[in-house]
This record gives sequence, structure tokens and C-alpha cells, in this order.
Amino acid sequence: MAGNASDLGTVRYPRCPSCGTFNAEGALTCSRCGTSLQGVDVRQPSGAESAAPNQVICSNCHKTIPAGSKFCGYCGKSLVGAVPATNAASPAERISHPPEPLRPVFVPPASPVPPPPAIPAPPPAPPRAATPVPAVPVPSEAVLPELKPSQVETETEADATIAFRGFRLRKIEASVTELKPDGTDGKTVTIAQEASIGRENCTVTYPEDAMLSPSHASLAIRDGRMYLKDLQSQNGTFLRQQEDAELTPGDVFLLGRDLFRFTMQPSENNQSSDHTHVMTGPPILQREPVTARLEHIQLSGEAIEEFGLERPETTLGRTRGDLIFKDDPYMSATHARILAQPGRFVLQDLKSKNGVYRKIRSEVELKDADQFFLGEQLFRVQVKTIQP
Repeated sequence: MAGNASDLGTVRYPRCPSCGTFNAEGALTCSRCGTSLQGVDVRQPSGAESAAPNQVICSNCHKTIPAGSKFCGYCGKSLVGAVPATNAASPAERISHPPEPLRPVFVPPASPVPPPPAIPAPPPAPPRAATPVPAVPVPSEAVLPELKPSQVETETEADATIAFRGFRLRKIEASVTELKPDGTDGKTVTIAQEASIGRENCTVTYPEDAMLSPSHASLAIRDGRMYLKDLQSQNGTFLRQQEDAELTPGDVFLLGRDLFRFTMQPSENNQSSDHTHVMTGPPILQREPVTARLEHIQLSGEAIEEFGLERPETTLGRTRGDLIFKDDPYMSATHARILAQPGRFVLQDLKSKNGVYRKIRSEVELKDADQFFLGEQLFRVQVKTIQP
């Protein structure tokens, strides 16, 4: 309805552009289909259109609404049971009693409403717990063993366990390589099961080496390990010492090109006149005092000279030490040391250039990078584990 006083009593009916229904003046939406009436021309109907024979009054805002409307076009209230317009109050009465404030009416936007955001599916319900089994009463005297975490094997650990298929032998790949006098590598021989080295009819033969016996030594693979054995050769087989080692009587070792033999016997000061040994402590803790000697020998085993080992340590070298061998160009300035300890003597390599080689008694196990020589032949060992 217009705001001018001259317009009072004049009713204008906007027509719905969707269903063609005439609506009361000032209506925001069609009273029949709810279409927005904004922008619709408001005109006064003529003839039959202005008659509006059937009208009702909204009980909320007291506006005159066409009969048959489902709800008020002004305030949106339902028109069920609305009072006919014949009983309506006069315009003056309606002005003296202003209607209640209009409630906001929803107006659909011109642009389409975007679809609502997708609602994520609810998470799956947890599995239903199994029906609890009633616990069996345990006597108060009984003590249940406590299981430690290490004793409980999870399902993942159980799946990762390798099935036992019985004992398996360790497997290796083994070979020996010649080391020439100029420091270069010679030929390499793969050791599959067993190989012999000598001057005649061997797996590895050196007929020109007069220092070798016809069948001097053997190499064998057993139980995943490699072994070197001297076959009672004339001049022996020597293995390079990798760490400090205890000397036993009769041991023969090589420094440079000089051979030495270690001998040891009980000390005479620890014997009575009838040759009975004197106890110096409990038998389980006692180490018998001994005297030791070092023999400088020839290749045949004949002793050239002897040295006592009374000092706590005895150093051997070409230019410095307690025992000096200045004519041996293969011996380092300080080559090796013999330490006297209670009841035993220990041989040390003082990081010499050519090392300390000990004569093997029968058979020894070879490790990767070991070196051994026999006759005039020097070898380096290669051992690779392919199955532990």
C-alpha cells in the first residue's frame, strides 16, 4: 500500500507472474504459489478484476487478503479460519490500531542455490564384542605366572618367523692368490673342496722351487671353513700372525729372513735339592716360574746362537732393540717383542713391514686376508661367506 494519504482505501493487486493470482498490495510473495512479487507492476484492476468479491482478513496483521489464499502475503501467517472481509474493521480503525510488526519473510535469491555440501559417510561401527565368558574362579593360594612382553608373540612377529627346515652347513667361496716379490698379484686359484701345493703332481705345482717338498701342504674346505695343513714338509709352512699370541715350547717363527725357536723350562730356583717343586700359592692360582730361551736357528733346525729372556720384555730389530740383526734387510728397525708374563711369554708384532710368520704344527683355520708362505711362494687368502 502506498504511503500517501490520498491512496488510503485504494487497493492495488499485483498479479503473480507464475500462476496469475492477484495478491494484496504490498505482498512480497504470491499467496498461492510463493513466487516472489518483487519487480511486478502494481496496478489497480478494472471491471471484474476490481470487484474482489471474496476477501478475508489476516488475524495477525489485519490485512485484507483474497479469499482462497493459503497464507498471508504480508506476514506469511496461515489463513486457515480467517475472518471474511465483511466483518473487517474500517480503515480508520486499522490505522488507530497499527498491526503488530511483520515477521521477516524468506525471499528466494535470484541465482540458483548451490547444492549443500556432501556429508561424509559415518565411520563403520566397531565390531561387536564377543559375549564374555564367565571367568573360572581361581583359588586364592594359586599364583598365576606373569607373562613378560618378550614372552608374548604378536601375530606380526609370528608371520615374520622363518620356518625351520633343519640344520644347514655354512657355505663359502674361497681362493688363494700368489703375491709376487715385486708386490703385484699373480694367479688366483679357487679352492672348491681340496687342493695341494708342492713341487710335483699337485693341484698347484712349482717344479722350479727347490725349497718345496714334492707334496708340501694342502688346502681344504670343511663345514664352511677353510683349513691349511702342512704335509710333513722338509722346510715347513708359515702363517702370518695377525694378533699377539702366546708362545709354546718348540714354536718356530720368522722375522725378516731369520728363523727363531722358542724354548722354555721350569726355573731351577723353584726346586728343592731333591728336585721337588716348591709351592708358592694355592695350586689353582699358582703359575710355575719358568726360564725361557730364544734360539737363532738355521733352516735345518740347527741352533746358531741362544739368547736368554730374563727381561720383562725383549725387543728384536735390525737397528734398535735388545737383540739386533743388522745383516737382515727384510727385518724392520724394531720388528717384534717378546713379553714375559707370569708363567707365559707373548710374541708381539711391532707393526713391521714384512710381518711375523709362525710355523704351523699341523692344521690351522684360514681367515679372509690371511697370508701364508711355503718354499719361496707367498699367498693371500680370500674367503667370502655366501650362506651363514
